[in-house]
Amino acid sequence: MLNMLKIFPFIVIFSLSGQTFSSSQVSLSEDLLKDYSAKGSPQLDQIQAAFLAVDIRKGDVNEAFAPELFGKASYIETNEKPIIQFIPIFSPIKQVQMGVRQNMQGGFSAEASVSADQRSANSPTAGKFNNVTTTILSFTLQMDLWKDLFGRLSKSKIENALLDSKRAALERDIQMKAFHISLRRIYWSLVANQEAIGISQALLKTAKQQAIETGLRFKNSVAEADEVAGYEAQVASRKGTLTYLQYQRETLIKQLKNLLPELSDSEIVLSKYSLDETFDQVMGCAATIAKEQKVPYHFTKYDEATEMIRAMRTNSSVLNSRYSDPDVKLYGAVKSTGVGSDANGGGFRGSYGSALDDMQTNNRAGYVVGLSFSVPLGDVKQNNQRTKEVYDEKRLSAAINSNDAQMVNTHQQLVRSVTLLNEMILNQKVSSQQLDKKLKFMQRKYQQARASVNDLIQNQDALLNSELATIETRLQILNVLFDYLVIYTETPCEFNRI
Repeated sequence: MLNMLKIFPFIVIFSLSGQTFSSSQVSLSEDLLKDYSAKGSPQLDQIQAAFLAVDIRKGDVNEAFAPELFGKASYIETNEKPIIQFIPIFSPIKQVQMGVRQNMQGGFSAEASVSADQRSANSPTAGKFNNVTTTILSFTLQMDLWKDLFGRLSKSKIENALLDSKRAALERDIQMKAFHISLRRIYWSLVANQEAIGISQALLKTAKQQAIETGLRFKNSVAEADEVAGYEAQVASRKGTLTYLQYQRETLIKQLKNLLPELSDSEIVLSKYSLDETFDQVMGCAATIAKEQKVPYHFTKYDEATEMIRAMRTNSSVLNSRYSDPDVKLYGAVKSTGVGSDANGGGFRGSYGSALDDMQTNNRAGYVVGLSFSVPLGDVKQNNQRTKEVYDEKRLSAAINSNDAQMVNTHQQLVRSVTLLNEMILNQKVSSQQLDKKLKFMQRKYQQARASVNDLIQNQDALLNSELATIETRLQILNVLFDYLVIYTETPCEFNRI
């Protein structure tokens, strides 16, 4: 026990040191974000799963029209005794069937099969039956006379499944682009946050120095107590601002790690970046977009997806219109039978080969023609049809109208929004420059006892707020452009990172 107590501190130290070194530092950049996203993400998996779900539905539709091999085999044996002497009990009985069936898009279905029945019996009156064999070749054709006449429904189902799969592939590409843009949003939010933290730290350092100097002056009876209180309040305010910005940073990092689990155990720092260079790319991208007077459908995949949804709406209308119709089918079958049952010393003996020989030698062909129908009674199916019609119309029309509105409104608003935000930045730059000049004059006045400490602090706060507002406005411009690139994923500009 004493030995355990002696080594316990070392165990704690080693466990803590293991936790410390398990975390690696990642110098984050946009390119590195792309590399990490290629390693996998829950969101990317969800996007891919949604696409595969649609692809599975397409496969389910196509399965109904795929050729199918079918078959069955059975062996029956019994110890029954005949109730009537001249009626034999056959045992064993061996049955086998194999064939191919195919549903076709034109409202037809076809089936070809071969079956064989081989049985034995020992009858006191009829003699011994040894492997008496019956073989049947049959071909069946069925035609839809009403609901799917000429393949009206089946063709619409297949076309809708194909359109839905193509639409899902486009949406997968769009959503993957949106995912990468969401990573870029977080990255540039971290950049803006780091810039704001840098400004706040510098001003906090200044406020602390001023508080120290004022404290010394107060001790020397040069400054008043209210001046000391004012500067100490400013230090507390600066600390509060810095703490809030650090909290924002942790929130952003959490969002990033949720999107990229590979970063979960990593310490995030930002690599070198150039705000001016990036902002030049942003404005260049805005200028490229501004040249497009009309909606640039060649920059987006939304228009292709919308056209596919329109075609799906037409097909759905056809499918729903026949939903409660009667099911009427004409079917016909031809078959040829061969029997292997040769007389053999007071009994009969057969085989598969003799049954096939009999089929070729003797004409035992036959056919059947029939009509089948089913008609829904009551209004349950009709009510369901009306519900399906309304549901599909609203669902697909909403998707079409939403896509059209996003394409038109996003393009029209971008240039207007960026222009206004850019004007705000220019005004804020002028404001910051003038506030900086004013602050320098105010510091001289304060040193000459011609201005109060409150006036000086107010000017310092105004400069801080102006610089933080400039950073926030730049981030808003980036987000406006990111909103545009989510829709117009093919925009040919450097900032788009196609």
